[in-house]
This record gives sequence, structure tokens and C-alpha cells, in this order.
Amino acid sequence: MPDLSQSRRVMVDNQIRTFDVTDRDVLAAFDVVPRERFVEPADLALAYSDAKLFVKGAHESRALLVPLVLARLVQALAPKAGESALDCFGGLGYSAAILAEIGLRTTFAETDAGLGSRAVEALAGVAGPVRILPAQPITPGVAPLDGQKYDVILVNGAVEREPAALLDRLKDGGRLGVIVRRGRAAEARIYLRSGGAVSHRIAFDAQAPVLPGFQREPGFVF
Repeated sequence: MPDLSQSRRVMVDNQIRTFDVTDRDVLAAFDVVPRERFVEPADLALAYSDAKLFVKGAHESRALLVPLVLARLVQALAPKAGESALDCFGGLGYSAAILAEIGLRTTFAETDAGLGSRAVEALAGVAGPVRILPAQPITPGVAPLDGQKYDVILVNGAVEREPAALLDRLKDGGRLGVIVRRGRAAEARIYLRSGGAVSHRIAFDAQAPVLPGFQREPGFVF
């Protein structure tokens, strides 16, 4: 695999820093983790661009969040080394590698077995250890069945329905980051659990494809 470290630095300096990402740990992680390991071979030359890239599993494909959106979403989650994190719909694991590089105890969850098996190889030796769950459903009403609660949950994509089951997996003080689409408009939201209540704030405007199972139902208002 070619050395793309200079392209990675250009991505950090020209895309991520210019989108109000200032957290040193977040910037350092994006400057280290090789995104080229987590894209399709045909897209290697575009690994550090802001192009919309997809990776393919056995039955599903997954769109990668563009670097500047992912970086700002991670920053908005205010991750701290030592916290637990659940990375959902992460394709081949790039976002999980970023969280692990920051120092979070990271679990990776996908719905497609083909993506999960490829993620094992892509994540090998890239960052801190990432626990990879067997492929399983993730829907507004179903969360990964590992029985744990997390400080940070990152959802890689957009939803038109509230991810209630994932919100239930937040610890007290835990944060969930996701892009919420309402019609043509979309915004990155950070949900916070405090005791038995969950609130949210709007972090920034962002776009991403709606994840399977999270499409708006007829008559549903989010």
C-alpha cells in the first residue's frame, strides 16, 4: 500500500481544521489513522478527498462520512481517553479506529457480516484494540446485543427516526452523535443522557445517506 501520509496531513489541514475542529486529540487521531485501509481498493486515490465513498459488504453497502463531518461529529461528542464507545454502521471500521486512537475502549457494530469480516482485517494493528461484535440488526428499536452501556455512541449515517434503542445504551452522562434528516434538511445532533432523561443539542448542519431501517415511516414526525 502506498505511503499516503502527506495526503493525510493535507486532509487534516485543509478539510478538518477549516471546519472548526480544534481538539488536539481528535486532530492527532485523524493525522495518524490510515484512511486508505478502510476504503475500497478502487478508491485508494480518493481516500483523503471529500468525495462520497462507499464500501461493500455481503448484502449491504455503507457510505463513509466525509472526513470533515466525521471529525466534527467526534469532537462534538467530547470523547475522553478511557471512556467506552460503541461505533455503529462504521463500514470497515475507520471511525472505530479513530475512537480507539483517541484512547476510548471501542466496540464496533455492523449489520452486514461481510463488512464485519472485512473490518477485522482493516482494523488489525491500526489503533488500539477494537472489539468487533457479530453482525446483527440495528434499528430504532433494536440495539446490539452485548448487554453493555456506553459513554459514547457514534452512528455513522443519517436517521429519520429516533434511535431509541441506542439511546437506552447510554450511561448516565453518555453522549450519542448522529445526523438527523428532516425532509431535505439535516443536522448533526448530540444526545445526552442525564439520569432517566435524554436531551439533545444541534451541533452543526450536515448531510449523509439515511441508514437502512431508519427511514421515516408514513405519517411519522421526528
